[in-house]
Amino acid sequence: MSLTSFLEAEGYRRIPLSRNGVGHFEAAGTLAGRAIRVLIDTGAASTVVSLSLARELGLTVASLGRMGGGAGGAQLEVFQLAGAEIKLEGATPRPTALYAMDLSHVNAALASKGATPVEAILGVDVFDRQAAVIDYATSSLFLKDG
Repeated sequence: MSLTSFLEAEGYRRIPLSRNGVGHFEAAGTLAGRAIRVLIDTGAASTVVSLSLARELGLTVASLGRMGGGAGGAQLEVFQLAGAEIKLEGATPRPTALYAMDLSHVNAALASKGATPVEAILGVDVFDRQAAVIDYATSSLFLKDG
């Protein structure tokens, strides 16, 4: 039995992944019905979407009055997104909360290495809650339903 068959029999949903210009995994998704690129980031504590995209889509964003950011990155204001949901091809991630931040520093770093911009980052909050499995052999992310 293949790993894919085993995981699907155990209630996992398969999300196909692709590699960006620097070799990181990404997935196709949607936010409020708009197509987005989602970076799969096992080092990110939380799931974050682009603040500018959230505002462009008219989503409700509320400042949390605190700063956040990635390793080595600038500290940026963190917003909570209400009433929005990220969907990925094949599954719906369930983050602890959905946050929004300015992702221009992330996209500048990606662009400097020849990769295309992303509109969201899928973080460890989803991987923990849905017992994620990343299968490098099939370039797949598996998230458990329920």
